[in-house]
Amino acid sequence: MERRSGVRDALAPPPTPSVSFRMEALPEEIQLLVLSLLSLKDAARASTVSRNWRKLWTWHPNLCFDGTKSGSADEDSVKIEKAKFIETVNAIIQQHSGIGLNKFSIRCSLQNNSSDHLDRWICFASAAKAKIIDLNLQPKRNDACRTENVYHFPLEALSAQGFPFIQSLFLTNVSIEALSDICSFTKLRRLHLHHVQIIGDLPGLLLNCSILEDLELIACSGVADLNITHQLAKLRHLLISNMCVHKVDFHVAGLTHFGYKGDVIPIVLHGCTKLEKVTLTFQMPLHEQVSNKGLGHAITGIPSISAVKELNIRAYMQEDQPIWSSQVPRMTRPTFMFVNLRHLTCEITIFTNSPNTHTGILQLAHCLDCAPQLETLKLHMQYHVMGSRCWPGEGILPMRRLDHLKTVYMSGFRCYRPQVELLHGILENGAVLEHVTIEPTVTLYVDSIANIGVPEDKICEWAHRASERFGKAITVVKAHRRRWS
Repeated sequence: MERRSGVRDALAPPPTPSVSFRMEALPEEIQLLVLSLLSLKDAARASTVSRNWRKLWTWHPNLCFDGTKSGSADEDSVKIEKAKFIETVNAIIQQHSGIGLNKFSIRCSLQNNSSDHLDRWICFASAAKAKIIDLNLQPKRNDACRTENVYHFPLEALSAQGFPFIQSLFLTNVSIEALSDICSFTKLRRLHLHHVQIIGDLPGLLLNCSILEDLELIACSGVADLNITHQLAKLRHLLISNMCVHKVDFHVAGLTHFGYKGDVIPIVLHGCTKLEKVTLTFQMPLHEQVSNKGLGHAITGIPSISAVKELNIRAYMQEDQPIWSSQVPRMTRPTFMFVNLRHLTCEITIFTNSPNTHTGILQLAHCLDCAPQLETLKLHMQYHVMGSRCWPGEGILPMRRLDHLKTVYMSGFRCYRPQVELLHGILENGAVLEHVTIEPTVTLYVDSIANIGVPEDKICEWAHRASERFGKAITVVKAHRRRWS
């Protein structure tokens, strides 16, 4: 027995020596990778596990501070919370190594009276060569954006290191002085300016952003025109929203996504042949809505978006003189073709007392005529009218053959004359239509008063007649019946 035991011991593998895991023994790049997977708070908690990990959090690559937690609304409590937030940020950046910083983010309603602290934080982020700086000083959506006493963000601080390092800059509710001689943006790929007071030369500033890929300008002041004469060859995403400008003019040959929200103004995007998606929202005074030029401008007034594959339009219309379908060919037609357009979505809000005579949506026929490759049409409508009757007529809007259109979806469909004529024209000319769906419910706004008293039975009867007439199935989506207690 003893002999067998000895043989077994001789054949057994040698015991594995116990090895204690030492985080600090890992290569620096591995440590930073592990830290980047933890939040700053979790990294601080991990530092309490071992004495050797005590300073580990001071190398965390992402310093993100959020002082927007909802608490007491009284003025004294708000002041105390802000004071605690400032104290926390100061304590952390004082102990942080300042090495390997990837992102520095501040979200808190601080203003110019806290400029000393904000300047210190920006200088720290600059000295640490943070790749991403995100400063949001007005994070609450329900707060009106203040235009006075805003913090002045020192762009010159980003040049203090003598060489470029910033790759993404996101600023909200601050002011900046845009200078053409700032040379720290040659590595900048993303620039988002929201509610920013811009002083100086924005085109000159953008001239230094030679590899900029993503630009957002939302509700900024101090800019009268966005006329950027030099080429932004790397720009892929451009969003301009609620800017009080008279013109948008960019040279962006590589642009793939463009968004605009605001007044009807000239928009020129030079060299755009790679556009994937365009979203246009036109907001106009009531006296201009009468002309229905929002939808018309989107369809006929921006030739430089003709290469787009997906087009989303939101526009408003006001009461106008009747324009019957026989007069539609007299309207301005596009002088260009949407040669690549595959998907079209329109959201149209119409203010009228006579929905059967207000036929502004018939302008869409021009877009269909000029989009020979269109496959999907989605049309969401809301008529601000109560109690109007379905139109009993059988008119058809004349249009060209739609050889590629497969799917049509219309919400807010109430069998008003322009709706019926437009859909009749589509049914007659849609050679390969597979799915036609109408939904009487207005979907643009939730729980809209416009969904009271919808004549679903009559709409279903019309759909049945139209289906038999054109030989194409029409699906009617009925509203969910609400149970009243």
